[in-house]
Amino acid sequence: MREERYERRSRSGIIIVILIVLVALVALFWAMGWIRWEQEPESKAATEAISELSSPSDQTANPQDFEDLQKEVAQLRKEVEQLKKGNTPSGTTPSATVAAAKSAPATTSNAANNSNALTLTNYHHDFSQYDATVAFTNNTNRTITSFTGRMIYYDMNGNMLDYQDFSKSISIDPGMVKNFTLKGYGYMNDYAYYKSQASYVNPNRKYKVEFQLKSYKYKNE
Repeated sequence: MREERYERRSRSGIIIVILIVLVALVALFWAMGWIRWEQEPESKAATEAISELSSPSDQTANPQDFEDLQKEVAQLRKEVEQLKKGNTPSGTTPSATVAAAKSAPATTSNAANNSNALTLTNYHHDFSQYDATVAFTNNTNRTITSFTGRMIYYDMNGNMLDYQDFSKSISIDPGMVKNFTLKGYGYMNDYAYYKSQASYVNPNRKYKVEFQLKSYKYKNE
């Protein structure tokens, strides 16, 4: 009986020693790099994925996107400058300011904005009269209170004879016609407007006119 027990203990000791040796060998081989776990391919794939995500090509901005960004920045700067110059109230965008300006009634205007705001409707000047009678039509939707214009005189062949600039304070309602007198051309030389009465002595001394609107003002509301 004692011999069997001794023999069993000896076998168990041998098995334990063998297991310890095997574990030591595995640890040694792993430390030397001879053994790799099966998870290595996954680690390698993860490393490659991270490398691709952090590659310079992915982080480099598209030239077109960069150019668009520069344009937006320039536009923002321009709007800020407009706000500073126009003293726009805080919280009001430039687009809103422009829209408000368009909707607000203007108090003044000039010929550059609308050269047809005021047109010459009728002109009359007999050779015996010093002044000519003129009529102007207000083609706007507001009352015009004054204007500056130029009257140009031509002979019957279209050659320019002279011109005069004048200013007139007069109230002309929207769509209405107003008459007043203006110095005629060539009174001392028997000139007459070609549609008016000419001189019997100098019947060929006739002229035509052209009116140019320089500026005008509306009635304040």
